[in-house]
Amino acid sequence: MKNDLKREISNLKLEVIKNKNLTNHQKGIINKARIKEWGVKEKKNFSKDYEPETLWFFVKKKNKVVSLGGLRPIKIRYLGKDYNIMGICSIISLEKGKGYGKILISFMIDYAKRTGKTLLGFTTETGFFKKAGLETKKGLTKRFVYLNPKTKEKVYDDEGNGIYYNGKDNFIKKVLSTKSPIYINVLHW
Repeated sequence: MKNDLKREISNLKLEVIKNKNLTNHQKGIINKARIKEWGVKEKKNFSKDYEPETLWFFVKKKNKVVSLGGLRPIKIRYLGKDYNIMGICSIISLEKGKGYGKILISFMIDYAKRTGKTLLGFTTETGFFKKAGLETKKGLTKRFVYLNPKTKEKVYDDEGNGIYYNGKDNFIKKVLSTKSPIYINVLHW
């Protein structure tokens, strides 16, 4: 099995593109995958729904995208201090059961190791992400509070577990050591 995976990786190519540089074709690939995975309501407007510096990872086999996902810059306020992390979003394997999603996550973890960034996402399905190399924390979503910039209304989400890679800032380790709320600037990344 290990030799098969190594052979498969040698046939794959990673392409990382900033959101502001995506072509219409690439946006179409992401939206088609999102709709297939989660329904038509999940179609996105890339200039409104993602930051220009969001990184899109495309794993390709023979120039065909086999898995994709994003890391978006997220600003967090926790215990009076600001943190800048990368939010894991839109992780989709277009060809299921072939290990392409796991390879995608390994590329994202490599990015985090190189840059020292903390990666954080939320899901109800943590098993895959744990197998792919991320850490998980049950119920972590409940700690995050979206503060609406216009109304100052606090929005809580209680659906989902955390998936993460703890970066140089040790943000996740700090969060797990208390029960204090964590304030975010993006709702449902």
